[in-house]
Amino acid sequence: MLVWRGKMLLAHSLPGKQGRPGATRETMKNSSPPGGPVTWSRIHRVEPATPDEKKLVHLLESYFSGKRVDFSKQELFLAPAGQTPFQASVLAALALVPHGETITYAGLAAAAGHLRACRAVGNFMAANPYPVIIPCHRVIRGDGSPGNYFAGEGWKRRLLELEGCPFPAQANPIESR
Repeated sequence: MLVWRGKMLLAHSLPGKQGRPGATRETMKNSSPPGGPVTWSRIHRVEPATPDEKKLVHLLESYFSGKRVDFSKQELFLAPAGQTPFQASVLAALALVPHGETITYAGLAAAAGHLRACRAVGNFMAANPYPVIIPCHRVIRGDGSPGNYFAGEGWKRRLLELEGCPFPAQANPIESR
C-alpha cells in the first residue's frame, strides 16, 4: 500500500502483521504532516491516479519482479521526517549498502560514525516508513540472522532473497564502509 498526501509519499507498507492498512492509517493519522487529504494506492487493486503514483508503482513492480532498482537515484517526494543529524547519517550510510548485500546493525552504526549506537540504529530502522525504498531489510544482526522487521521475518528474508542474498546470511556480512 502507498500512502500519499498530494505529491508527497507519506509511507508504504507490505502485507503482514504490522503492515496492515489499518496500522498504516493509524500511524499516518497520528504523525503525518498537515496539508491536504491522505490518499491510498493499493498496487494491483486501485489504478494509481497521478504520474508520481504511477512512477512509484512501476518502480515497485520492477523491484518485485526481480529487477535491480536503485530508489536512491529516483526523484521521489518523501515526507520530511524531521530527521536528526544521527538519523541523516544512518540513512546516508544505508544508501551505500548495495543491492544484494547486507550490513550489521553495528556495522551501519560504525559506517554512520556512531560506533556504539547499534541499538539506536535498530530503533530507527524499525520506524522506517519506506521499508523498500529505504532498504532497512539489508540490515541484519551481527550473528548473520535477519533480526526483526516491521512486516515479519518472512518479508525480510523474501526481500533479501529477491536481491540475491538468501539466508543463512553470507558468512561475512558487511561490517563497515
